[in-house]
Amino acid sequence: MIVLLTGDDQHAIQEQLNQYKAEIDSQWLTLCYHRFSADRLDQAISVARTRSLTGGKKLVIVENCHLKQWGDTELETLQQLVQVPEFTILVFVATNVDKRLKIYKHIVKYAKLFEFPLIPPWRTDLIEKAISTQAKKIKLVLSKDAVEYLAEAIGNDMTRAATELRKLYIYGKGRQLEFAEVKELVPCQTQNTLQLASAIRQGESNQVLHLLDDLLSRSEPLMVIVATLLTQFRTWLWVKSAIASGVKKDSELAQLCSISNPNRIYYLRQEVANTSINALAKAVTMMLDLEMSIKRGAEAKNLLPTILSLSSKFQLTPTM
Repeated sequence: MIVLLTGDDQHAIQEQLNQYKAEIDSQWLTLCYHRFSADRLDQAISVARTRSLTGGKKLVIVENCHLKQWGDTELETLQQLVQVPEFTILVFVATNVDKRLKIYKHIVKYAKLFEFPLIPPWRTDLIEKAISTQAKKIKLVLSKDAVEYLAEAIGNDMTRAATELRKLYIYGKGRQLEFAEVKELVPCQTQNTLQLASAIRQGESNQVLHLLDDLLSRSEPLMVIVATLLTQFRTWLWVKSAIASGVKKDSELAQLCSISNPNRIYYLRQEVANTSINALAKAVTMMLDLEMSIKRGAEAKNLLPTILSLSSKFQLTPTM
């Protein structure tokens, strides 16, 4: 079996990998469980083509495959996918892929595609559902308002959600946990990232410094910060552009901007009323560049200059 896992939800991807790993006989993991980086594709395919010495299943994982790093040589290597035995599970893991690439089109001829996008941070209904589902899996009982608080406090970071829910399970010892207890045990962090986006949009450099320092001091993952900022600025850009093009009805704005809750449009209108389209477009571009640099290994020290530079653009740019 050949599989391509893509998306920004690293927790969901890891859960899927754990399921595949569970299919391997634990006593033979040393022989039947292999992980390779994308630059060792030829070795990964060679191992995948070889039948398991135990006669059972073998798991071969190729990590960090954004596919653009592969050329004609790798495409030739991938011609061997047809030779992968039935009992080998060959998994390609990619944060995102360009579906126009020849490499991608070749892989999906043989692979099952599973996409794991992050839940948008404003889709609290989906976040609550995901948290409830995770809680049920570990038999953690939470009151409704406790789940609602967790959705606000954790946001769409499902990796953190899993950690916090395990902590609550140990604390609760099987009883239902209420809002007050959960709030005391789980600090609210994601809201600060959304506050950071608002401070940038309003050009409040001092507040930007305070919020960013607070996030980094609590070891908030850089990718989580940037992903939330990118999503927020992209939404503001869509709404501002649609309004500028003459769209007036909230229902039409919601549909054009892929916003599931039309009631949210009222607040978005206010947020972008005095904001420049050019500044918002620049923000999205800068966030995309920053996201890519972090994936390539950039550190937290690179985040501050970019964020401050972006904040200054909202101070200097008139609305239009």
